[in-house]
Amino acid sequence: MGRKIEGGIKEHQDLERFIASSADISPKDQIDLMARCWFSLTPGRTDAIQHEYVDARSGQTETVRITGSAEHGIATIHDQDLLIYAISQWVEAKRRGLEPSRRIHFTPYQFLAWMNREPGGGQYQRLKDALHRLKMTSIQTTIRSEQGKRSRKRIRQFSWISEWEITEEKGEIRGIEVVLAEWLFESIQDFHVLTLDKRYFDIPGSVERWLYLYARKATGGPTGIWKETFKSLYQKSASQQEYKHYASTLRKLVKKNDLPGLRLEHVSSAQGKDMLRMERTEKRAIVEARESPVPETQLVLIERTPLEEAWENVLEIMRKREGPEQVRAWLERLRLVGLEGETLTYRAPTKFIAQWVETNFKHKLESAWQSVGQPVGTIQIETGTKKAA
Repeated sequence: MGRKIEGGIKEHQDLERFIASSADISPKDQIDLMARCWFSLTPGRTDAIQHEYVDARSGQTETVRITGSAEHGIATIHDQDLLIYAISQWVEAKRRGLEPSRRIHFTPYQFLAWMNREPGGGQYQRLKDALHRLKMTSIQTTIRSEQGKRSRKRIRQFSWISEWEITEEKGEIRGIEVVLAEWLFESIQDFHVLTLDKRYFDIPGSVERWLYLYARKATGGPTGIWKETFKSLYQKSASQQEYKHYASTLRKLVKKNDLPGLRLEHVSSAQGKDMLRMERTEKRAIVEARESPVPETQLVLIERTPLEEAWENVLEIMRKREGPEQVRAWLERLRLVGLEGETLTYRAPTKFIAQWVETNFKHKLESAWQSVGQPVGTIQIETGTKKAA
């Protein structure tokens, strides 16, 4: 059997093709997709996934509606691995000063090796099935659709994949090319992403996969801790299980406690409701120093601004360049004040820390901010109400 092309990119053939790198880059996911589940937790789901909520920061009502075809169903959370791969490739390319397009080319071996999967054993067929589901899944949302107050309620409709093409030779897939959603591509232009632990791909179950993604986002604050009721997590996960079975699954996950970089604990609210306490283990020392024995309460998850999200990406860059100990000792103790023009302002807890960062990290921080696409020309550091730098 000779060369064969399935699918075929026609509508977006004028887009310059972006070739995926074979480097072992860090996995990234788009933040909105981590706040609520946009993927089916079970194969073959045809019932729509729907979310409607009031954003705690903007006060605006946001909606998400996801549907799939009768033949393929809604794309699953395991299909999302392909999107995570593409997002990770895009972000790494932009950090290197490249301008990747939505049209990305890669080989099955690159994709599977990146997730530490062995080729063969049905992997190629599963990849083709995932492409079909990602193409046939339809998303309608108001999230990230604002372009001024007049269009705030604008609804955008798209599929995860606009087009795809597979090249086969002698019955084996040689190359894959996809054009991914413009909505997704636009959202990473300001680095609206978070880094995942590479062990995420080793998580077998769908519920624990989504729980990891949600906890990774929710525990991104300075304490690295988040508490939420079982019922709220159930609603955000869009699970089709009965609630009692979903709650039982959460209790089992607490007993296993093997989600990468996270610690889970079953606690009770002041009203006696079941709650899940999620903790970033790398921030445990900070949590233990600040935590006080107060009754568990349901918190309101405030969506972070793009600047706050970019700061987390800057910290990741600095960890690679300077080491996690240096970042933990000095940079994680800074608090963002704001960006005015090209001047970024931090607040430090002490004058000594402000002066140390000014002397040892200022220019490195400016470089890191620029590498994530933020127009930071200079950095100033305040202590209290006085500027120390």
